Amino acid sequence: MLTQRQVAQRAAARLNSDPARGFDVTYLSKIEKARLPPPSAKAVIALATVLDTDADDLLALSGKTPPDMGEKLRESPGARAFFRSAVDMDLSEKDWYRLLDELTRMDSKS
Repeated sequence: MLTQRQVAQRAAARLNSDPARGFDVTYLSKIEKARLPPPSAKAVIALATVLDTDADDLLALSGKTPPDMGEKLRESPGARAFFRSAVDMDLSEKDWYRLLDELTRMDSKS
């Protein structure tokens, strides 16, 4: 099990933080106690790596969008239209997974 200090140090190393303004144990403690808003997506991804947990899940919990997904939505009108249509359909969790299965099948056929 990692201590809070170890988590902060390892996350800081992943972020190549400047010690004067970096990611330290005090900052991590304030985030954990909700005294500060969640850190940047980059910092959340570093924390997920240190904690050996799913970065997308941790990003979702912090209210952040995975950078690659945000980039794709910014760049692709088709991706925006697809996602907007799916959201407008008010899909259930089961429907989202059904759609994912269909996409996976389509990918395996290519």
